[in-house]
Amino acid sequence: MTKHLIRNAGLAAMTMLSLSAAAATSTFDLDAEGWTAAGDIEGPLTWLDGGGNPGGHVQIDDLTTGGVTFFVAPAKFLGNQSAAAGSLLRFDLKQVYPGGANQFNDEDVILRGSGLTLVYNTASNPTNGAWTSYAVPLSAAGWKLNTLNGAAATDGQFAAVLSNLTGLTIRAEYQTGPDVGHLDNVALVPEPGAWALLLAGLGVVGGLARRTGRPAG
Repeated sequence: MTKHLIRNAGLAAMTMLSLSAAAATSTFDLDAEGWTAAGDIEGPLTWLDGGGNPGGHVQIDDLTTGGVTFFVAPAKFLGNQSAAAGSLLRFDLKQVYPGGANQFNDEDVILRGSGLTLVYNTASNPTNGAWTSYAVPLSAAGWKLNTLNGAAATDGQFAAVLSNLTGLTIRAEYQTGPDVGHLDNVALVPEPGAWALLLAGLGVVGGLARRTGRPAG
């Protein structure tokens, strides 16, 4: 029986390794990590080695000719991200604009994959001149098809997008008029419960092996 448990522990460890491969993070402490800019942009995305939350970060200047600017995620955030289902997409944003606030509403996070587009509207816009942290649920609740006025996404649609993610963008512009969007600490990681179950399983196997007087490995 112990042999079977040990074999299962090995399979669990292999699964854990595959989940870790799905994890994607960007702290921007060394460079822009492949992130780019899209939309109404003044120029390419800019990396700064300080001013982040903390450390380095990236920013986009608004060209103010119409349209919306977005931070565009690199390849490491794309592909099969099913392991992240049920967890959170985390990131920090800051907007900087002169004068009074003239905010507008739009899609804040956009996911594309399997021929579908899902959009999400966060509860509030980032603070002017200060970092705001976000945690967007990676489940169908709150997500819409194509636009904020679209139909509610289903569990099947969200799973399909996450299993073949071809695009992840985060809004950089929230102000009508000139402004600069700043981004830091993006994290798309496997669902924490999956890690806990795997680790718990390995602990049980180790305990049983000790009871039988046999090594766990």
